[in-house]
Amino acid sequence: MQLEGKSAIVTGSSSGIGRAAALALAKAGADVIVNGNSHMEKAEEVAHEIEGLGRQSLAVQADVSKSDDIDRLVTIAVDKLGKVDILFTNAGVFHMGYVEDHTPEMWMETLTVNLTGQFLTCQRVIPEMKKLGKGKIVNNGSIFGHQGVPGCIAYGVSKMGVHGMTRCLAVELAPHKINVNAVAPGATMTAMIDGFLEAIGDGDREAGKQEVVKSYPLGRLGQPEDIGNAVVYLASDEADFMTGQIMFVDGGYSVP
Repeated sequence: MQLEGKSAIVTGSSSGIGRAAALALAKAGADVIVNGNSHMEKAEEVAHEIEGLGRQSLAVQADVSKSDDIDRLVTIAVDKLGKVDILFTNAGVFHMGYVEDHTPEMWMETLTVNLTGQFLTCQRVIPEMKKLGKGKIVNNGSIFGHQGVPGCIAYGVSKMGVHGMTRCLAVELAPHKINVNAVAPGATMTAMIDGFLEAIGDGDREAGKQEVVKSYPLGRLGQPEDIGNAVVYLASDEADFMTGQIMFVDGGYSVP
């Protein structure tokens, strides 16, 4: 799967899944705009890694929940790279807590970043892709967007929204040859799930990890690179006949 000549934006790419996806896209040949919000030093490091691979890159600060920030992000991407062929909307937050413990602030932040942020980013990039006559959008969903899981209601609802938005956009944009799909990661070893694993293990992260692994037929949790590789596929020409699909990258968790 070669992406030479392609230009990509990856939101929330200073660490975790976003970082892995940005690097995977670059290794496949794409130039990549890296995005961070509060950890720009890490975003700069990712951009330097990409440049070390012989690709163009730039780290751009932007809060995806703010339309002005998104407009600036995409404008800079077009100025730097000339176009946007690929978008991976990855930036997100994760709050744990049962429904009684979810504050209005936790609820609103989760939906604003995870769902509205992805919508606003897609909305701004779509006209750029229409100019090209094609494009690939990959949204970051979740297995929690597929089935109800106790203790993370706002996150689950936000990801269910992402899955629905993906299908709606896929149908609307098909006449423009813009493919819209989503990856739905299972539990993936990033800093974001540390609190989840600690909660499962009653404060012991490793015990929580071993307990969660029992639900995964392949016998391990995901690595960020597992998700990054799936993003590369969905961004490639090999996925030209795929749109509106939710690709579960979850070690078989969603099968039973």
